[in-house]
Amino acid sequence: MLKYVVTAAIAAALFAAVPLQSSFAQTARPAATPATPAKPPAAASERKLSPQQAKMKECGAKWQAHKKEAKVSGRAEHRKFMSTCLKA
Repeated sequence: MLKYVVTAAIAAALFAAVPLQSSFAQTARPAATPATPAKPPAAASERKLSPQQAKMKECGAKWQAHKKEAKVSGRAEHRKFMSTCLKA
């Protein structure tokens, strides 16, 4: 019983030692800067697609058109279509 009392007292002392105010305190914000227009990352716009990625992108666009035209959906249909498209 004494072991539990001592453990609880140590835990309470440690909990009390942690300053609660600092976790809820607001940090000072820097002075307002003029808004600058957001620019897309240069690396993303200049990146080239690999041949496989280009083919996947092309087949994805074809799938969207085929899906609207033939009114099909579902994972099985998508996999079947992509398989035939990527083999071509």
